[in-house]
Amino acid sequence: MISKSNFLLTLNQKFFLKILLIVFCIIPIFSGINSIPPLDRDESRFSQSSYQMVESNDYINIKFQDEIRAKKPIGIYWLQTFSAKVFGIDNISSYRLPSTVAAFITILTLWFFSKKIFGRKVALLITLLFSTNIIFVSEAHIAKTDTVLLSLICLQQYLLFLIIFEKEKSYKFDYLIPLLMWLAISAGILIKGPISLIIFLLTTIFYCILRKSISILKRIKPLMGLVIAAITLLPWIINVEQSTDGSFLYKAMQEDFIPKLISGQEGHGAYPGFYILFSTFILWPLACFLPISILFVLQKKSNSAIQYLLCWIIPYWLIIELVPTKLIHYPLPILPPLIMLISASLLFYEKNDAIIKNMKIKNLFFSLSILLGLGGVIFGCILYYFAIKFGNSDNYLLFIISIISLLIFLCVFIFTTFKNYLLIFTPKFTSSFWKFCLIFKNIKFLIILISINYFFIFSFILPSLEKLYPSKLVFNELKNIKYESISSVGFHEPSLVFFLKGNIILSNSHEGAIFLAEGQNNLVLVEERSKNEFEIFAKNLELKLKEIKKIEGFNYSKGKNIKIYFYKSIH
Repeated sequence: MISKSNFLLTLNQKFFLKILLIVFCIIPIFSGINSIPPLDRDESRFSQSSYQMVESNDYINIKFQDEIRAKKPIGIYWLQTFSAKVFGIDNISSYRLPSTVAAFITILTLWFFSKKIFGRKVALLITLLFSTNIIFVSEAHIAKTDTVLLSLICLQQYLLFLIIFEKEKSYKFDYLIPLLMWLAISAGILIKGPISLIIFLLTTIFYCILRKSISILKRIKPLMGLVIAAITLLPWIINVEQSTDGSFLYKAMQEDFIPKLISGQEGHGAYPGFYILFSTFILWPLACFLPISILFVLQKKSNSAIQYLLCWIIPYWLIIELVPTKLIHYPLPILPPLIMLISASLLFYEKNDAIIKNMKIKNLFFSLSILLGLGGVIFGCILYYFAIKFGNSDNYLLFIISIISLLIFLCVFIFTTFKNYLLIFTPKFTSSFWKFCLIFKNIKFLIILISINYFFIFSFILPSLEKLYPSKLVFNELKNIKYESISSVGFHEPSLVFFLKGNIILSNSHEGAIFLAEGQNNLVLVEERSKNEFEIFAKNLELKLKEIKKIEGFNYSKGKNIKIYFYKSIH
């Protein structure tokens, strides 16, 4: 019988674990969402389009300035406009908040999901480890579709798991869970098109094949799904098609979806194997445990829950490897099951010896783990280089913090390498030094280190890389210049449009010269590569140009150093 004091202690422990979960999940995903300037290019396009929705009070049509933006469905714009109306339409953080909140919802869903498969104690560590993933944390800071989509995919896959594995016959599992699942799938389609449906279908079909049973197909209630999808999607689709004369879906298919399938869209093409090659970055800090997790999966391959997670991962991974367009965040929808398996294997082999009898295989596993663990060190070196190249030379604190960040990345690499050594070789230490080192094998030490590092990166390092944000430099200079209207020649980055809330004309050299001639107090921004051509056109129009300012920065969207000149005409 449990005594009252032990019962209270147990309650306090559970409460402490929940608080720990919340704190260490909040630190990485909420740090810096207001201090990092608007990013190019997708974030600023989404944010500006949402801003225009609020300003125009048109919540059906998606536009970036005067152009129809048919890249993604309406869902993310509705979330961003709601957030902007509540928290302020001028701050970039208002548009990022849906992604940040969605990241937190993903973490909570993963907690319940992991608990269902592996139990409470393992689920806590899985959730904390997931919250340290660099791609997940980075996407949580960006006002785009991907993190919101991830939260819905994680929810739909959890509900599908309950439908498959809960054998109880009740209203809850026969109707309520399928209803919620189809709502999540439909919402996912409204956020980013068919991705959520594709993952759902692939998981279901491959699991049916693996289990040699189609009984699941009846339990997921496909007819209910069709009805819910129709109710959820058709009203907006009909309205947007009517208001754009049927051009929205055509543009979406022709300019976004199909080009990604047949070629590397916007220069983002790569060969199959790209994501495996870059897994050291995609799965950091847990990439180094991939070799040991493969062993875990092979040992547990008959477990139906492990099979379900593999059916979620493998088919989608193969598809994104085959699709020509490659972006580092495309594996995001399968990060939850991947990290669940890696984390579970890590915790399993802490208590059970890895059965690897061949020393050559042990050495191979350890060598691979070292290579896969280098992603963080590379990240740290890149950040330090960025601090030197793009930071203010007088900002000594930036250099100190970037060095500390690099040292933390190195510590994580040493920690994970040591951890892998323990798991793969299972040594028996006798010296006092090595026994002391065993103190640091606790995985919570890794979580604390990484959370602190993310705070440094997102709250201080990235916001301090001033030259990396030329649009912000331009915007700061414009505060001190009086002008009536403004045009930009050559520099057409969406972040500048967002800073100026659409009140800018993006033009070529000829149009910029004419714009300057037509106004008494107009201002033209000219990027260096367009400067000579602009001056020739201005000379032809007999304009007397006055260069009033020049800024220098780095356009990371094009990978080029740039100079932007501020021109007025002397009348």
